[in-house]
Amino acid sequence: MSIDELPQLINVARGEMSLVGPRPTLPYQVQRYDSRQRSRLSVLPGLTGLAQVHGRNRMSWPERIEWDLTYVENQSLRLDLAILLSTVRTVLNGDGVGGHPRRDPIAQEEGPPRPMPGIPPRIRLAKPDIGEEEVDAVREVLTSGMLTGGPQNAAFEREFACRHGAIHGVTFASGTAALAAMLLAEGIGPGDEVIVPSMTFVSTATSVCHVGATPVFADIDPRSFNLDPGVIPRLITRRTRAVMTVHYAGQPGELDALLDVCADNGLALLEDAAEAAGAEYRGAPVGTFGTSAMFSFTPTKNITTGEGGVVLTGDAETADKLRLLRNHGQRRTYEHALIGYNWRLTEMQAAIGRVQLRKLDTILARKRANATWMSDRLERVPGITPPYQASHARSTHMLYTCLVHAGRDAVLDFLLSRGIEARIYFPPAHRQPIFASRQAHLPVTEQAAAKMLSIPMHSRLTPEELMDIADTVEEAVGQARTAR
Repeated sequence: MSIDELPQLINVARGEMSLVGPRPTLPYQVQRYDSRQRSRLSVLPGLTGLAQVHGRNRMSWPERIEWDLTYVENQSLRLDLAILLSTVRTVLNGDGVGGHPRRDPIAQEEGPPRPMPGIPPRIRLAKPDIGEEEVDAVREVLTSGMLTGGPQNAAFEREFACRHGAIHGVTFASGTAALAAMLLAEGIGPGDEVIVPSMTFVSTATSVCHVGATPVFADIDPRSFNLDPGVIPRLITRRTRAVMTVHYAGQPGELDALLDVCADNGLALLEDAAEAAGAEYRGAPVGTFGTSAMFSFTPTKNITTGEGGVVLTGDAETADKLRLLRNHGQRRTYEHALIGYNWRLTEMQAAIGRVQLRKLDTILARKRANATWMSDRLERVPGITPPYQASHARSTHMLYTCLVHAGRDAVLDFLLSRGIEARIYFPPAHRQPIFASRQAHLPVTEQAAAKMLSIPMHSRLTPEELMDIADTVEEAVGQARTAR
């Protein structure tokens, strides 16, 4: 939008254009549209739009169309006001009023533009594989009248445990609740310490706090980002009760070495397998190596129940205690054997979980194929290292986390500006404000965290989207290296 476009305000006054919308389209361009792209014509063209505020002059033709389609699909007064505000701010700053400068005047001059608020990306980081089967399963539960504590939970527990070679499974309302229950079932509480990695979602550590114990942060392997067994011995004190390993991104930790160090020191090994449903270590499913293991079913996971979790264990007494903790400590109606909680998973969620579990192997096959293709592609790109894959393990690729060796934040911003969702998984837990007083020294974790970047790797990615992601990552990394 520049001074020579101001006469188009007359078209706005006539009702032939809008202030915000896709840019006007020429007849020869319309002839190139497919059926989806023709929806761009369902709204009036505008003086400014999403493509303009995201750097239209630097975009390819398909990218401009995608931003216009995003606008059409999400059109609202709030969005229009956000676009107008960005446009007016740029004009008042003196940009874009003297004709077309070298760069798009609506785009920010300093670094890649940030995505507009409220705009979903073109390519999501995660996308649950939900279909009519899940809808039918929920409908069946709703019409049955039994919404909690029924046959769906029992069947989901049995089927999930069987899939992972475990004897017992106990469902929970969330993975965080499952972690706390797993610790309580081991008798861990005030005065105890549990060794955990810092490269994890914060609930690995806060669940230890929930039961009154103290998390002790340990450093990681620089390739897998998993807990380094070699650092554990020097962290053990007389108060240490357990080691909780996290299978980061679905890549199994070094379970043989972890079992050895725990056995040598009389500690329980607990698995935070939140991201690892279907992962394998030396041909065996994770979740059965430790005393107990927790799996999570949030929407970013490979299979989901919306929210939810499950604990697997081979010990009947532990399973019994987990069930008591989940349901107010109630052994019979109104007979409470211990202080428990309302941590129950609903029957609707369990029904969804059963359908999702039947899809797990197909989802993993797609993700593994996608990850193999992406790693082959990015290995040829200087300045970025794709995820490490141990030869003796099979990852679920719940996350696809690369190391960007220069300008990681600039690469992240560039991807977001192109409509590709990316994220830093995870800011180290020991650096969170709630743990600032601990002053843990974890050099490998902090060095990795400064370079880590997770890009989309869900099972519903198309070949075209994979190519788009790879090309955009290569362009972003190239620009970041040049800017050094």
